[in-house]
Amino acid sequence: MRNWWLVGLIFLGCERPFIETSEPELVVVEPDLTEVQTSRVITLRVQSIHFRAVQGVLLNGIPMDPAHPGPAYWQASINLRLGLNTFFLEATDQEGVSRRDTAYAAYLPHLISRNAPELPDGRGGHSLARLRNGNLMVTGGTRRRGGPAQGESFLLNRRSGTFSQMQDRLSTPRTGHTATVLPDGQILIVGGSRIDSPSQVSDLIETVELYTPAGREPAFSEIPVQGQPIRRTNHVAIVREANGEWMLDLIGGYGDVRYGSNPSFGVRRDLRTFKVELGGLTALNMINSAPFIDHPIADHTVTEAAHDTYFILGSQFDNGTAVNGNMRIKYLHGAGRTLSQLPGLLTPRTAHATAPVLSGLFAAFGGHLESSEITTDIELLHEQTDLFFSMKPSQAMVYRYHHTAISVGIQSVILIGGFNQNGTAITASEYFIVSRE
Repeated sequence: MRNWWLVGLIFLGCERPFIETSEPELVVVEPDLTEVQTSRVITLRVQSIHFRAVQGVLLNGIPMDPAHPGPAYWQASINLRLGLNTFFLEATDQEGVSRRDTAYAAYLPHLISRNAPELPDGRGGHSLARLRNGNLMVTGGTRRRGGPAQGESFLLNRRSGTFSQMQDRLSTPRTGHTATVLPDGQILIVGGSRIDSPSQVSDLIETVELYTPAGREPAFSEIPVQGQPIRRTNHVAIVREANGEWMLDLIGGYGDVRYGSNPSFGVRRDLRTFKVELGGLTALNMINSAPFIDHPIADHTVTEAAHDTYFILGSQFDNGTAVNGNMRIKYLHGAGRTLSQLPGLLTPRTAHATAPVLSGLFAAFGGHLESSEITTDIELLHEQTDLFFSMKPSQAMVYRYHHTAISVGIQSVILIGGFNQNGTAITASEYFIVSRE
């Protein structure tokens, strides 16, 4: 038998032990890393899930200690730093097979202060814009849920820290509109409705107004819109540059979803673009030619994350189902853009307010839940990882929705107005302040 040596080699090979290459898996037992951590020092405990015994687990290259209740558990004490913390975990079994995993923890010590300026008159559904001199302007809104729109504006002086009513009024009182700052410091007032909670197209306001800061007259003035009119409220707006020109994008909201001779009121999912010119706005597309987002959405928020990148956050409740409306919009050089979906909020909500609290970390404050319950819980989004973290405020906050929020000072956000649980507009403001321990 000429190939006897080959047969012998095969049998010898069968005598060698077969090693399953399945990698050991780690599960974080505690703490719950989907929640923002409240203590600077935490004990991270993990469990290895594997059919072979795990010899050891490394955390950022350092061995973890065996933990209760048995050999499959490991733990280590960690000092957290402010913001997002990244943990590199590596488990190795008795056969030397390893697996690497990454876990994240958010740490955000903070204070809630109600020692904040009060509006002279309660407002919900208003807009909020920062003037070039740092003052904040609250415009429009209503005094109660379902009430008529108001035309007054209030100015928060950054030096005195107090609100005062402005002499200038909107040409057309409105609520649910947007106020977007243009590169020259003027503010574009777009959309909205004559009453809170509109139910028909005739409730919507088509006119656009431009606020010109003091020293140039008049303060509020209507500007023309060329092309298909703007019929939406509770939408979001983005002003951006494209090839040396300024564009206005309007996304979602309640409004006319049909146009033409038979208008229909509903939740919009289109993204219309207008060119911003000295003489007014010029529509670059119509509702039937505009790009569409994944789902209709209204009462959402938009926040600039980085240059030419924006986060849109919010849920849409449809027959008892929460539809995720979160997305990232990235504007490319020229006129192009990309839209990509983000994970859903851990607690779906709408009519909330969003503002950055740290570099790369954004907070959604308050709002309505699916059950029509109002929440004071906060949810954080980390820009680079697209991870959401839930957070209970460290102190009691005002229950509010259809309010506004904006960063003021260093690591501080002010929440202004909104409606309370009874549908009455709120005068009280409050500060969310990131603290350093």
